[in-house]
Amino acid sequence: MSFSIVQFADLEFAYDDPEQIARFVGTVQAHSDDPSLVVGVGDNVAPSAISLCTEGAAVQPVFEACTVAFDTLGNHDFDYGIETLTTAIVEAPQQFLCANVFDADGDRFGAQSGVLPWTTTEIDGVRLGIVGVAHPLTAAKSPPAADLTVTDPIEAVNEAIDALEDSGVDEIVCLAHLGDEENHGQGEVDDLAEQTDVDVICDGHTHGQPRIEQINGSLLCRTAGTGSDVNVLSYDGKWNAERIPCGGRAPATAIERTYHQLRTECGLTEVVDTVENPIERSLETLFFGESRLGNFVTDAYRWNGSTAVALQHSPGMRPGAALDGEITVAELIGVVPFDTAVVVATMTDEQLREVLTFGGEVHIPEHPEYWFLHVSGAAVTFDFADREIAELSVGDKPVDPAEQYTVAMPANCLEWFPVDVSAERSLGLQYEVVMEYARACGIDPSIDERLTIVNRKSTPSA
Repeated sequence: MSFSIVQFADLEFAYDDPEQIARFVGTVQAHSDDPSLVVGVGDNVAPSAISLCTEGAAVQPVFEACTVAFDTLGNHDFDYGIETLTTAIVEAPQQFLCANVFDADGDRFGAQSGVLPWTTTEIDGVRLGIVGVAHPLTAAKSPPAADLTVTDPIEAVNEAIDALEDSGVDEIVCLAHLGDEENHGQGEVDDLAEQTDVDVICDGHTHGQPRIEQINGSLLCRTAGTGSDVNVLSYDGKWNAERIPCGGRAPATAIERTYHQLRTECGLTEVVDTVENPIERSLETLFFGESRLGNFVTDAYRWNGSTAVALQHSPGMRPGAALDGEITVAELIGVVPFDTAVVVATMTDEQLREVLTFGGEVHIPEHPEYWFLHVSGAAVTFDFADREIAELSVGDKPVDPAEQYTVAMPANCLEWFPVDVSAERSLGLQYEVVMEYARACGIDPSIDERLTIVNRKSTPSA
């Protein structure tokens, strides 16, 4: 009585790097001993440039090569629309599980496409119950999911436990796309471990922070994501786990060829510009204040819309390798890879001040001094001691109560920002706007004191 589970999650932009995705597949194949199950934990359909360009179809070669058995829904899996996701679900070899997402009619999401809330399987004489749950803020994080209802994952898992125990399972495994604390107490995987009686939690959502630990009798495992590693969970009457990095594994050559070909067919290998001074894309770059990446993106929005100001919320840009050397279409799409339009709205000086203040008011307990906005056309001094704007100017003039200001921003910011303004016109999808600007103006952003943050006690850690 022994078997293994190979766990992965958050492949996302690994699809855009043929060598990386091929090393990932090679690692999974090397550790998929018989008997074993390969399971995903969400954000494996989107986002990526290749997934975007192929409407999700490009993920299937990886699913098939890895013989994935089960997966759940991540918030980004919805990014390219419900139809794209449901098509990917139907075509995928794995069984998708999600117990806490419901459509506008109150039915379980994806039921007609084969999504189940939970199921059972037997491996080497052990009967496993497996349940999947999505992040409770999925509808807020992914605009195409806005009409869905996502319930408390803890309640959903406890309901599943009752049903699975009644069916006589030996062990219960939860596929949870929840991650660590980041959303005002909503969706943390530690809460799930402490408030449910599952044997194993395979977690996703939080990148770059792998975990293997026991919590309240549950073995909690998470990979670093983006195809960089897998976890191998072994069972021989008790559970153990080991993290396996993919970097040293020989690539699966057929997969590498497939994704090189897909990149070419999708036009993703076209070089847009050459960057001589690398543009960092770390978490600190996104969440600490002014950055060259944030300036580049917001300058693109302001240039395209001829607006007074442009804004980009930090979570709307994706971290990754620095933009360096020849920059391709794929790399630019990867900065803001969402089917979200850039829109223009008009704000009073007071509304603009409220929006910019909100950039420093969002509170994540683990990172209390993160900053959540990037700006073009304005200069902001934010005081973290009082959580307020000390100085604000647009152009080279202080904001004026008699003026109104046109502001370009991603459309989903209108729901996130604490002001009642409406979109007046659309500039096109985010990555299209950025691409147009890069082709016309090049990629050479600088730091020019748009954001000055004072009285911050420490630099947030990634």
